[in-house]
Amino acid sequence: MDGQTLTESLSDQELAERVLKAEERLSCLETTLAAVADEIDGLSMSSRCSKCEESLLLIKDGTLYCPYCGDGHSL
Repeated sequence: MDGQTLTESLSDQELAERVLKAEERLSCLETTLAAVADEIDGLSMSSRCSKCEESLLLIKDGTLYCPYCGDGHSL
């Protein structure tokens, strides 16, 4: 690749296709995660953690918490 990064060597069309595939995989993972949460009694998901922004918040037993950074509080 003569010093080029992978993204520099891809055409706009190839990049667009990669982004589309990544979005499709993300959607699939979100659907799967929501289904797994539904299978666990009393567990649901909320918005992205405002402290670390690395995870969605989980709600269980009246507590809202981030599984990544541990931030949370009771509802």
